[in-house]
Amino acid sequence: TYVIILQAPPSERAFFYGDWSAAQRAFQEVFQAGGEPELVGKAYLALGKTQLYAGQPDEARNSLTGFLESFPDHPLRAQALYLRAQAFAALGMVEQAVADLDAYMALRPGLLDSYLQEQAGDWLRQVGDPLAAVARYQGALAAPRSGSTLPLWLKLGHAWLEAGDSQAAIEAFQRVYDLSGDGATRAAMNLLIGRALLAQGQTQLAYARFLDSVNNYPQALDSYRGLLTLVEAGVAVDEFQRGLVDYHAQAYGPALAAFDRALAQGPSAPALYYRALTRRALGDYPGALQDLTTLIDGYPQDPLWAKAWQEKARTLWRYLDDGDGAIATYLAFADATPEGAAAAQALFSAAKIAEWRGDLQTAAELWARIPVDYAASPLAYRAAYMAAISRVRLGDLQAARDGFFLADALAGDAEQRAAARLWIGKLAAALGETDAARQAWGAAQQAEPHGYYGLRAGDLLAGRAPFAPRPVDLDPDLEAARAEAEAWLEATFGRQSPEPLHTRDERLAQDPRMQRGMAFWQLGRYDLAKQEFESLRKALEGDAEATYRLMSAFLDLGLYQPAVFAARQILRLAGYDDAASLSGPRYFNYVRFGLYYRDLIIPEAETRGLDPLLVFSVARQESLFEGFITSYADARGLMQVIPSTGAGIASELGWPPAYQSEDLYRPVVSVAFGVHYLAEQAERFAGDVPAMLAAYNAGPGNALAWKALAGDDPDLFLEVIRLDQPRKYIRRIYEIYRVYQDLYGLQE
Repeated sequence: TYVIILQAPPSERAFFYGDWSAAQRAFQEVFQAGGEPELVGKAYLALGKTQLYAGQPDEARNSLTGFLESFPDHPLRAQALYLRAQAFAALGMVEQAVADLDAYMALRPGLLDSYLQEQAGDWLRQVGDPLAAVARYQGALAAPRSGSTLPLWLKLGHAWLEAGDSQAAIEAFQRVYDLSGDGATRAAMNLLIGRALLAQGQTQLAYARFLDSVNNYPQALDSYRGLLTLVEAGVAVDEFQRGLVDYHAQAYGPALAAFDRALAQGPSAPALYYRALTRRALGDYPGALQDLTTLIDGYPQDPLWAKAWQEKARTLWRYLDDGDGAIATYLAFADATPEGAAAAQALFSAAKIAEWRGDLQTAAELWARIPVDYAASPLAYRAAYMAAISRVRLGDLQAARDGFFLADALAGDAEQRAAARLWIGKLAAALGETDAARQAWGAAQQAEPHGYYGLRAGDLLAGRAPFAPRPVDLDPDLEAARAEAEAWLEATFGRQSPEPLHTRDERLAQDPRMQRGMAFWQLGRYDLAKQEFESLRKALEGDAEATYRLMSAFLDLGLYQPAVFAARQILRLAGYDDAASLSGPRYFNYVRFGLYYRDLIIPEAETRGLDPLLVFSVARQESLFEGFITSYADARGLMQVIPSTGAGIASELGWPPAYQSEDLYRPVVSVAFGVHYLAEQAERFAGDVPAMLAAYNAGPGNALAWKALAGDDPDLFLEVIRLDQPRKYIRRIYEIYRVYQDLYGLQE
């Protein structure tokens, strides 16, 4: 079960957590103490591995060489060769690095060949031997792997170019073009192929590739690079497409000139629209408004007509600070368009501007128009709800309550019903109608028992603040829960293998993806291991028993995110939908909401005065307990700390030594930094957890502004958050937190 990491020797646990100094000390102690040769050898190897990951390639090379010389028949010899290859490469000794990779492949033929051949190719290109790299990439393509081969074909093409064989390079790049449906990728291939064709003297074929990008993928930066070549060569290019490519490349001066020429050839709505956006980007706001107005007045049937209205309003509001003008534009559009959905959206946008300006009365009136005039609009519920929130802020409680009753009638799902009923209850309580308040909160709880608003309604019924801690038992009987789950699994799905359910059977053990994943995990290449394991997990999604065995293997390794997915999939196969999944066998919820990294998180949280279950909830929401993950915003690691924040925390703490942003992937660093930042926000907001979480997700500046709008009402605070992402973040973390409390809480 997932306690295996806690039961592992301190040295292995320290390595998994990224505590390099502790791991090195522990491995050295085992090695120096002597004893059974296989164990001593394993410690020697692990010491070299730790030195490598700690950024000490010279020490790692020496340790790994010592291991290979001292233990020539050790079963982990192949691991040492791979790790020493990485150390050699870090030291610039590519010939030796490639030789070690070849030695690994000789010892374990066919296992990781595709990946190791690719790595050898990368190193050979770095030292200027592209022809040798070509052979390696071809070998990588011929060997099995999980995931796309497009990156390999791209590398092969570059290697052929560097080797001087432009025709072979073109064929590789064409393969990428054909296999990819992504416009940016296709434009990149057109650029590479076109340049190769130019080198061959095939100018017309090259220009055709650049024109393909200009005409079909104008948003891609490589289309702009191809356009420059066409312009320099005097090749005729459609002026509008030329302007479009320039605009998306932020070459606004040339874009404006191209759109001027396009309009001189004949007026068109697209040219007016994009010239307006270009003028705005250049700071010519009156010119932008003029073009948008011309489009609105002259092209009412064009698909860009509605967008022109929106951009006109946006120009007035965002660029000219003319809120009145923006609202008037949205209202004029609503009056002018026969389409209810577009008109409702315009009214909603106008109301948001009024709210942002602090004109709550106008905002409420505009939002209230939508459910009356456009009752079928998808925005009708949200508009009624926001009108009511605005009236709460105005202190008009009776009108607000009427608005929430309307929202309840318009609600399309359980969450919307629960939210409206929560507020109906809050307003009834504020008006002194205690019984009505309790009835409304009970109805909210019934509508969405496990969702945020239903849970908050339960809090209000119990007189409990949000995120109020409860007594917990953080050492549940996992073995008993697992036995119960396995009995349920067998009764529900039957059994195919006589092996215990929490072990891998022969079918899994022999799967190449399992074998490659295990090999990469043992090498510390968690990213590549996960790629293989995820491929296997998805292939087995319809097999509950195999998925359970795989889940157990993931837990034993410490690969928690796929284990969570596997547990959820088993419940789905048994017919539990998302709302009912928490009522499934308890063990699956222990897996889905585990106390992972507990010996890092619990002491750190308690030291900083935070509820450990809150920190577990944040870690689960941020990374699903995956320490090597990176988000779209470049947030990294278990607690998803962004590099700039990490650098500031490292400076404040004076730790770890020689900090660099890659340290954020080390759980020991990520937990310390994440808890430190949470504790700072807790202090900043005097223990107000919703505000603290808003600050963690969207920055303390935003959280302070929202706090000023809401005062001390945590429910109002959530509603005045003006960004969807942090609003959803707080709700989701509260839902997770309450699951943790229900799983681990003591009976009160």
